[in-house]
Amino acid sequence: MNRIFLGIISLFVLLFCVQAEAQTFRSYETTTQEITYTNRTLQDGRTIVETVINTVIVDLTPNPVTAVSTTETDETNETLFLTSAAATALQAAIATAEAAANASDTAIKETVTATIDDTDKVKDANGAVLDEITYVVTANGQTTFPTSDAGTVTTATVTTTARAEFDTIVETVKAIVSGN
Repeated sequence: MNRIFLGIISLFVLLFCVQAEAQTFRSYETTTQEITYTNRTLQDGRTIVETVINTVIVDLTPNPVTAVSTTETDETNETLFLTSAAATALQAAIATAEAAANASDTAIKETVTATIDDTDKVKDANGAVLDEITYVVTANGQTTFPTSDAGTVTTATVTTTARAEFDTIVETVKAIVSGN
């Protein structure tokens, strides 16, 4: 009788452990966006605005069974070369979008996509949109000519795991005692 009882208990514990490891856990995603504007003077004397949109997406997946949390981070940088007028208009549009009550985490990227087209981007003498620029930098009396590329650069996923700190709560059930 005890062997049967122990066999049933062992089977129950084994099934419970298999069930616990097979679960998928809720993941929490956070998106953060920033935009920077840098004035650049090109070799031909024109002043443009190098605009970089930085997007960081963090996925947090806590595992309550093992008390280990996994964090995955993806970072994307998109570079655009805009005319000064387009950059000013973009700044105003982003300020309006972020001030809205229902602004999303990706309001900057959504506004850039909706606002900027090829007419706002810097072009060469032939009318083609520039995807690389060479600009002038003078520092300490030295003039250099660095280059910068337009486009999107995605950083490889960074995965980290950490053991979560937690408090153990023990619930003790007590019988109701009536005085009647």
